[in-house]
Amino acid sequence: MYKCNLCGSDDLIPLIDFGNHPVVKHYLNNLSTPSPKSYPVKLYFCEDCGLTQLVDSCPPEVIYDNYVTLSAWKFQPQVQHEIDVVKSMLDISLNQKIIEIGSNDGEFLLQMSENGFTNTLGIEPAKDAYDLSVAKGIKTLNVYLNPQSSCDIINQYGQFDLLISRQNLEHMSDLSGVANSIQALVKTAGYVLIEVPNFACNLRCKDYALWEEHVNYFTIDTLRYFLGQAGVEIIHEEIFQFSGEGIFVIGRKVTDASQTLSYVPALRDQNVKYATEWPQFQSAFREFLLSYKRAGKKIAVYGAGARVFCLINFTGIAEFIDVIVDDQLEKQDKFMPGGKIPIKPSSALYLEDIDLCLLGVNTENEEKVIGKHTKWVDKGGAFWSVLPPSDRLLKIWGNSEV
Repeated sequence: MYKCNLCGSDDLIPLIDFGNHPVVKHYLNNLSTPSPKSYPVKLYFCEDCGLTQLVDSCPPEVIYDNYVTLSAWKFQPQVQHEIDVVKSMLDISLNQKIIEIGSNDGEFLLQMSENGFTNTLGIEPAKDAYDLSVAKGIKTLNVYLNPQSSCDIINQYGQFDLLISRQNLEHMSDLSGVANSIQALVKTAGYVLIEVPNFACNLRCKDYALWEEHVNYFTIDTLRYFLGQAGVEIIHEEIFQFSGEGIFVIGRKVTDASQTLSYVPALRDQNVKYATEWPQFQSAFREFLLSYKRAGKKIAVYGAGARVFCLINFTGIAEFIDVIVDDQLEKQDKFMPGGKIPIKPSSALYLEDIDLCLLGVNTENEEKVIGKHTKWVDKGGAFWSVLPPSDRLLKIWGNSEV
């Protein structure tokens, strides 16, 4: 019924059906706004190549016409390190040709230019992100990446010395077409810089906060297999903390990239265990919050982001949440799609006498959030995380006393 996004196999096994949900970034302006259309979120595993993926998901044109979620909104401490690795490891001069696919609002290429790189090109299909990129002075094309657009780009600009793909391979359902595009766009012996979320962290930490935009869930093994299809071998790899965990690799285009599928059986076992534990996790989460509400307590979620919205929708806990707080002005005075929970400034922690605040921000931002609200904590408020790999997770993850 379904074909693997990576290898094209139809030997996919179902893992978890999270149900039908709206696109989480399509915030509601008021409660009278009609509920947005819902789309299935179904997680499958490929028996042939080991890629975990969503099937039958939301059409990309619904998500990417205007993207809403922009790079400049996110704290990305890894960016300068990645640029430093490029400058120290690779024999690329500052004027050689660099292309970034899925360049969003041009923030990474802007930082590349601030580091001296002068010959860059961005590819961004979302109109709002594209407009912001152009406004920053970044040369950008408003197209989807596919083999045809790649040919058009090569005809106009030639091949590139470095191709960058940061946090977007997970969004692309036609990975075979992307691999062909990368192989065409990059010069022989040229380089790629790839950054994707690390699904191994989800498997290890029982992290079910998947995002419906992320149709592919890579581990280092499946990423290496994908790059092999593009004729690229990894020459540098790192795991880092960002929105869970991320994988950062540098690869080089070669004439004969080696590939192996020996990792698939062990990865299958991990995926099946992850799926088997989901019903118990969902039940435990709901029971914990229900007991808290029965005790007359008020609950908030800190952070109006995609990961925590999806977790709320998948687990069905919206009925227990009084308010979502967020410090970003663009999100305030709106409502979460799905649960229709109001989004307010973080002053609501004090004004609405919140007892428990579930941290729905990335782990790397938790200390900053808690530090801003020591007065609320001193009054008896409690912060506990719901997004791994935090060390403040609720007891349903098995490592806290709450």
